[in-house]
Amino acid sequence: MKIKLSKKKISSTMLISMTDVVFLLIIFLLIVSNFSSQTGLPVKLPGSKTAGRHSMQNISISYFADNRIFYNDEAISLEQLEIRLSADYQNPEQVVRLSAEDNLPLQKLIDLMDIIRASGFEKIFVATEVKGS
Repeated sequence: MKIKLSKKKISSTMLISMTDVVFLLIIFLLIVSNFSSQTGLPVKLPGSKTAGRHSMQNISISYFADNRIFYNDEAISLEQLEIRLSADYQNPEQVVRLSAEDNLPLQKLIDLMDIIRASGFEKIFVATEVKGS
């Protein structure tokens, strides 16, 4: 008995369903997206044309023009801030996010940055808004 073997070519191409493609695109976008968002107190930030996002934020300090200071959304005095920053310092990679109102005098901002650096923090991120061109 002779067994016949036939070689048939498949001429049609296999198509992936559109739902599979959309599903894979959604998964890809969810993986690569950056989910960092700014939460906290409404501070009118100064503008900058080169502003960018910074996602690694450990400590947030908000400084208002009427000398109110908030440490992670908690009202605090300048003297208490110095003690609190020293207590919360863990490593030099920690980032302090500083939000100051645009009409705050520059010297007050520099004084606050000196307090942050004296507490051991080396990375200070000054928050700004993207300025319209």
